[in-house]
Amino acid sequence: MDDKLLQNIHKQKKLPIEIIYIILLYSREPQSAILLEDISSFSKTMPIITNKYYKKWIIEWQSKEGEDINWLENDLILYANEYAPTGESMKPKFKEILNRLCNVKNRMNIFYNYAHSKNFTPKTRANILWGLFTPVERYEFIESLL
Repeated sequence: MDDKLLQNIHKQKKLPIEIIYIILLYSREPQSAILLEDISSFSKTMPIITNKYYKKWIIEWQSKEGEDINWLENDLILYANEYAPTGESMKPKFKEILNRLCNVKNRMNIFYNYAHSKNFTPKTRANILWGLFTPVERYEFIESLL
């Protein structure tokens, strides 16, 4: 570890040098290939779908600002629930996706809280759902748009 780097961080942050050393060790810990692929997939594909929805809903159909994200979130939910209305039932695929968020018995309650939360904007909810998808599901969704 570079001593000069440790000293500079110590001076700027006023943290004990031992704590800085521990933080730097953890920050350099290698991540799993699966996690890195998932992060890369999210980062590459989210701009693709948001641009597609923006072009379709805002530019082409001249809807009001924000409608593109509302429709994106709606379509992500439809895709996750195998294109069945969520009011009727949650399909196994959607249950599996929500299980990635947390392993709780009452998935419908989780979905209700997710869908009706005043703390989340439609963009945040779309990001959460997109983040729960696997890279394969993300590419499958994008393919369904073509």
